[in-house]
Amino acid sequence: CKRSIKMIRNSERKKVIHCNLMSVFLAAAYNPKAAVVFHAPKSCSHIAYNAFWEMRRKIENQKNLKTEHDCSNLFVTGLADKEAIFGGEKILKECLLDVVAEQKPEYIIVAAGCAAGVIGDDVAAICQEAEQTTGVPVLYVEGSGFMNQKAVDGVLSITKAICQRFVYPLLKKTKDPASIAVVGMNSIFSPTKEIQEINRLLGLFGFTKIYYPPGGMSLEQFKDMASVSAITAISFLPKTLVEVEKFAQQFAEKREIDYIKLKIPNTMDAVYEWLQTIGTVLNRTTEAEKLEELEKQSYNKFLQQITTHISNKNYIIAISLPQRYFDPLEIIKMLDEAGMQLQGIVFCEELTKQEQQAHYESLKEKVQTEFYSEAELQKLTADILLTTTPKKCLLPQYCITFRRIGRSGVENFLLKLAETLNDKRKLVYEK
Repeated sequence: CKRSIKMIRNSERKKVIHCNLMSVFLAAAYNPKAAVVFHAPKSCSHIAYNAFWEMRRKIENQKNLKTEHDCSNLFVTGLADKEAIFGGEKILKECLLDVVAEQKPEYIIVAAGCAAGVIGDDVAAICQEAEQTTGVPVLYVEGSGFMNQKAVDGVLSITKAICQRFVYPLLKKTKDPASIAVVGMNSIFSPTKEIQEINRLLGLFGFTKIYYPPGGMSLEQFKDMASVSAITAISFLPKTLVEVEKFAQQFAEKREIDYIKLKIPNTMDAVYEWLQTIGTVLNRTTEAEKLEELEKQSYNKFLQQITTHISNKNYIIAISLPQRYFDPLEIIKMLDEAGMQLQGIVFCEELTKQEQQAHYESLKEKVQTEFYSEAELQKLTADILLTTTPKKCLLPQYCITFRRIGRSGVENFLLKLAETLNDKRKLVYEK
């Protein structure tokens, strides 16, 4: 087994396509009066069911979500051997009619699994037929489980379908200058601190009504989204960011509103760039400059306080994520400003040779330090090891996330680091 794992790590990864069913359900699991139907075998719904409960435990307490959300809005047609031979369109329509009769949803979202794709069921046609029969909107989300040429983002797919059906027909509504849409994030399953920080930054420009479709939004809120005066896109996955930004731009064009192209503000420089970009798009550059100066003052005051606890400490970074997900230069610059000293960079076994080389090429001329393999980690010394994945070593470890949002995210990172340096525990997590 160990030999197989090592072979996988040292080989070059093939392109991975994830099943779209779980992301579709998680994107709509908390939407009031919405039903989600999988046209798939029962086992497919079991995967989404388990994922829901695992993530629910992590978020419900901190977000104070209502406990009646218990996965009871998830349904599955239960494709079996018979349907694999003769087709499953009949049981799909029966399922949709039963859901309408028993649950009385305001709308239904339908996603097909691999089996339906192999059979060749015309899922879109059945959805249209069921809608005509019941009068309840039935929204088909494209994709057939793993049978896709590219990954299907459930958040974006449902946002597109809902906007097409409920928002675009109302685009003549009056614009609300205090209203903005942020597309691409599953706000329900995102950490509360991230949402609060994005809201804070947008609130600096007077945006008090902030929509994060589709997670947790009611049908009325979707209709209200037709009055937003601006839209922006956020995605933490590079492979989906392009499509999310494309959708946001198209929405802005249809509505004739401002499209604000923003980078995730995971450093203070990125925060300042956020403010500058919003100010430019909204023609409020003078206000943006003042806001930027206030952010700098607040952060510098914090930095002076935290530096007394972490300056002159030395650290090692162990990199286990590819460059497209994790840029160590952001962490290094942050810690340089706080007076910490980099002792070395370790490339972990999780990285392929190409991924290690990509990191090395981006770092070698910008960082004066030594580079090591994970096998050499045991002999290294430092006050602390920073890593995204816990490692077997004697050094105290601060297990960091691959993302953080805004000034509060940066400050939380440094506060937890200071705590870790003074903590007797061998492993502390950033969140």
